[in-house]
Amino acid sequence: METAVEDRVEEQEETLSLGASTALPRRISLIEKYKAEIKIAKETLKSALDDSPEYEAATVEAKAAMQKKKQIKDQLWASNDYQAQLWKIKENQEEIAALEEILTAELMQLYQTKNIDEVADENGEPRKFKVTVKLLPKMANKSPFDAPDQNPGMILG
Repeated sequence: METAVEDRVEEQEETLSLGASTALPRRISLIEKYKAEIKIAKETLKSALDDSPEYEAATVEAKAAMQKKKQIKDQLWASNDYQAQLWKIKENQEEIAALEEILTAELMQLYQTKNIDEVADENGEPRKFKVTVKLLPKMANKSPFDAPDQNPGMILG
């Protein structure tokens, strides 16, 4: 008897043999199928936790401990010494975010125009980078104007 993993490996091999034009839609369908299975399993597990009085009691205790911990942290960080450090962290994080956004655009342009995945840093050391792709959910591909009218009786004018 084959396991689910072996079934999936066979499906993947089948998809690869079909060719790129039919393999991509099939692979997308498989990903969506497995994500749906994971979602159902997670909901079942969450339901089991929600039905457990012991788990509920532990959750209440954990929340109380977290509130106390936050209160102590907030009191400590209220001093001027720590406020300066918090401000410095915030400024540096904003600067890092801006620099990373610019760097990402520059690296993408290098990858697209010169097809390279390695650049030198200030010290001349080679640094590899990778380009990742993420398939967006179905709704992200549709224009909001493509959605069915939610209130067909309404007249816009």
